[in-house]
Amino acid sequence: MEFIFTREIKADLLDVDKIFKRSLLPWWDEIDIYARKINGDLSFQLLPALVIGAYRCLGLERELSIQMANLYKTIDFANKIHLMVKDEEEGQEHNQELQFTILIGDYIFGKVFSLLLETRADKLLDSFAAMICEINEGLIVKYKLKKDLLEVLARTRGPLFNNAFKSAAELAGLAPEITGIYGELGSNLGIALELIYVHQQKQDAGDYLIKVEQLLQSLSSRIIGMEPVFEKLVQEMNREIGGSTNGL
Repeated sequence: MEFIFTREIKADLLDVDKIFKRSLLPWWDEIDIYARKINGDLSFQLLPALVIGAYRCLGLERELSIQMANLYKTIDFANKIHLMVKDEEEGQEHNQELQFTILIGDYIFGKVFSLLLETRADKLLDSFAAMICEINEGLIVKYKLKKDLLEVLARTRGPLFNNAFKSAAELAGLAPEITGIYGELGSNLGIALELIYVHQQKQDAGDYLIKVEQLLQSLSSRIIGMEPVFEKLVQEMNREIGGSTNGL
């Protein structure tokens, strides 16, 4: 599926794909089988686009936005590989394939921190470590406590979107209060996208979109020169659920 805003950054997304593959060498031949399994996952495709949008919105350099999109894509990839490991009740066999899957996921998680240093974004190390812990806790909620979809998304996908937007705000030098608001924008926009296009639960996306519109309006009055990157996307999403935009 292609959105208006992803068409405008198609070249950037292609560069992310190239860096993603290059950063996982020399293990790509072994990793490729997992990449092909995940490649059709719309949730996996949306995240890098949102990261690039978050960085463009604040006028950050194209190269930095591509590097950070690759970084978040790599985190998401490691998460999704770990999710391929099932419980014994689901028929999971304890064999070499299982061990390799776990090792590959762990290797890729480790790669994330070296990528942070390569991107000279080491100031984000603590927030990345906290985010990964939060996502892991969310996965326990998903698989062991059997919570509803909205809580699962808030606990497993929300931290990724929130952290991606907050990292852009931090690297742009924005004040902590505005950084927090920008993070809220990321989590609400990301969850709304997942509800509409990944889970087809349009009826639950309306409140998130209303919040997105409010946050965009608040931020546009606080951030000088903020680019209108997400307005077309929000309009497209509102049309999808039969809603209306409030001044966007």
